[in-house]
Amino acid sequence: MNILFFVGEFPKLSQTFILNQITGMIDAGHEVTILAKKSGTGEKIHPDVRNYELLDHVIYYGNSEQADSRLRKGLSFARALCAHTTARLFNKNYKGNVSFRDLLRNPNLILLIQKLNKVDLSDRAIIMAHFGPNGILAQKCIDIGLLKGKLFTAFHGYDMLRYVKQKGAGAYKSLFRSSAVILPISECWQRRCMELGADPARICVHHMGIDLLRFDSHPSEPGKPIKIVSAARLVEKKGLEYGIEAVGKLIKKGYSLKYLIAGDGPLKDRLQGMIEKKKLTRHVQLLGWKTQDEWIELMKDAQIVLAPSVTAVDGDMEGIPVQLMEAMAMQKLVVSTYHSGIPELIQDQQNGYLVGEKDAVVLADTLEQAILSPEKWRMMTQNARRTIREAFNIQKLNKQLIQLFEEKGKK
Repeated sequence: MNILFFVGEFPKLSQTFILNQITGMIDAGHEVTILAKKSGTGEKIHPDVRNYELLDHVIYYGNSEQADSRLRKGLSFARALCAHTTARLFNKNYKGNVSFRDLLRNPNLILLIQKLNKVDLSDRAIIMAHFGPNGILAQKCIDIGLLKGKLFTAFHGYDMLRYVKQKGAGAYKSLFRSSAVILPISECWQRRCMELGADPARICVHHMGIDLLRFDSHPSEPGKPIKIVSAARLVEKKGLEYGIEAVGKLIKKGYSLKYLIAGDGPLKDRLQGMIEKKKLTRHVQLLGWKTQDEWIELMKDAQIVLAPSVTAVDGDMEGIPVQLMEAMAMQKLVVSTYHSGIPELIQDQQNGYLVGEKDAVVLADTLEQAILSPEKWRMMTQNARRTIREAFNIQKLNKQLIQLFEEKGKK
């Protein structure tokens, strides 16, 4: 099959779940093209991007310069609109019959139309769009004849909440009325898709997963200090302030702990200020972005991997955090929250621990319970790896995805 992956940024270090699908399709012998608005920021790149020479498979449709203000974005849109209008008037082969309203609601659509009028991707049999807004763009291009493949759209999180809050409850009306197959990554998002009007007959939950072969078992073992680690973009929904507060409470009780946080983001200064204010600088560290290999090394001698996810003020939520899957594959104790699709991965007291959102007191108590119950570690961490092997194994999931492409692509 010729498969077109439609994404926002590529490569993006935090989106290994997309990368795993791409490399899985290539390993299965399928031809892959990646259509992205822009290149990911940052110097660190996942080794598979180089190993598979994936940059040779990418077509970028966005501007090389990044607009950093509303004024510049407005000017960029105006220039693109002028070029688009001129092409429609004077180039009889130009395909771009979309309403001005659609262009205003989806500003990236102009850039995409211009690129697809220059680069023919109409022979791609399967279009795999990640995140709902990319699904909308892909469907618009199908409607005007620039793309002709069967569209599959994966919904991950913000696209079901924050995006809908910005655009309105009817944001996906045209996509949900089309023949596109909707692939929410959790049962939680399946329910949300149906609330927004998606046809249940065209919805199929398809979890993201990890490559179990990359994660050797390093079962949690007692030690001093207890090492707790997190990997996350430093944004509100990751709930890291509650993790820091909970660790601080245990340190005040006399526990020997070290909490290491891999990641970066807009809350870096705020979290660092919190660490300093609570006098935790010897115990809690923000490490910046880490590659997957660096994250694996960080986890090897850790006892606990913590993901204290919360619902952000603007409604933004997680999907099912990949860091938890990776930790469970390595047989680490995982502690997280009853949030979004996380309970589909973790069963409390069976393969990890779950607590309510935004409750540092209960989180501290649960971490203490985990630390004081080493006799349960072996059972829980073995169950954790079994969960990944059976339900979140990317090899199995990619086979299921290919089967979906083959079955639904004919309809």
